[in-house]
Amino acid sequence: MEGRGDTLGSLNESYSTPLAGRYNLDRPSDLRAAPPWHRLAYIIKALPAGLEPLANELRVPPDGRVLDYGCADAPYRRLFPPSVDYVGADLPGNPVASVEIGADGTVPVASESFDAVLSTQVLEHVEHPDLYLGECWRVLRPGGRMLLSTHGIMVHHPDPVDYWRWTCEGLRRVVSSAGFEVERFEGIMGLAATGIQLVQDGIWWRVARPLRPVVALLLQSIIAVVDRLQGPASRRHNALVFALIARKP
Repeated sequence: MEGRGDTLGSLNESYSTPLAGRYNLDRPSDLRAAPPWHRLAYIIKALPAGLEPLANELRVPPDGRVLDYGCADAPYRRLFPPSVDYVGADLPGNPVASVEIGADGTVPVASESFDAVLSTQVLEHVEHPDLYLGECWRVLRPGGRMLLSTHGIMVHHPDPVDYWRWTCEGLRRVVSSAGFEVERFEGIMGLAATGIQLVQDGIWWRVARPLRPVVALLLQSIIAVVDRLQGPASRRHNALVFALIARKP
């Protein structure tokens, strides 16, 4: 399994698109404090806001254990009480991680030893989603839950690789095929707002550098307004990011 590029050094400019390696929303950086003229300003705020209520549905006991499988700088540790044993797993070289993901994509932890698994913006970067989801299944105790988010509609963004996109039905299928029961399925940033984001991404590198903050401020402001007009039901069918809660029976 190929992992994310969260801990693999500087951004790589050698990929086919200028945006390559620049769109991992969990990359260690100051992106979560991005100004309104940042080209990802809206989704940087919307993603954590969308995941927080889902984290509450993991039902982790105060003394429970959570595996952040592809943890980057563990941006969602704050969603769990300090008493929770929060274990970060990532590629070798990440000082935040307490567990290193093996070359085969597995994690060296005991089976059925966690109450919850957290996987945010990882699945699109793994070579074998079935292996990754199989590991999520293996480490969960019966009745444990997984919070998973990944891209529906998004530009190509290798970090260091970028393999997959899902439709709402496709993501449900791959998760269910791993043995999980999907309990809740949500979209974050709906189709109309995502369309505007893609227009911005398509013209970004043709815009003069001094004008980019102006373009981003205008389009990100429009995205915020448009997305508020789109209901949650429609986002479950088409979205920039899909997020779900799935239970191991």
